[in-house]
Amino acid sequence: MTERHYKNISVKTELAETIEKFVRENPNYGYRSIAQFMEDAARKRLEELRALGVPPRFGSFNKGPDGVRITDNRLGKIADIYFKPKGVWCDLDKARTCEHIEYALTLPDVQEFIRRRRKEGWKLPDV
Repeated sequence: MTERHYKNISVKTELAETIEKFVRENPNYGYRSIAQFMEDAARKRLEELRALGVPPRFGSFNKGPDGVRITDNRLGKIADIYFKPKGVWCDLDKARTCEHIEYALTLPDVQEFIRRRRKEGWKLPDV
């Protein structure tokens, strides 16, 4: 069995009902569910923004044994995320949890690093 990862998102009831009605009444467009429609719409919007030259909110570079640097294009700043035996720290937000850390935890090489360190007893988030 393949493992699937999903996130719940909220949309206004009126919009959800409009999409559900569209999907139901227009099977020729190939959408089987509201989720499928929303994924397609979001993917197309991301492509539009990239075509307009809008950079993604976050990026990463300088990954190393102590952490990763996250670029925050909205703030125009760099967040240094540190991984230590007692946890994770964002130097920009001066916090143990923030959106920069959340982004860092989505990076496959960071996830692999965290899995290895957790086996050594480090108190890092489960990824």
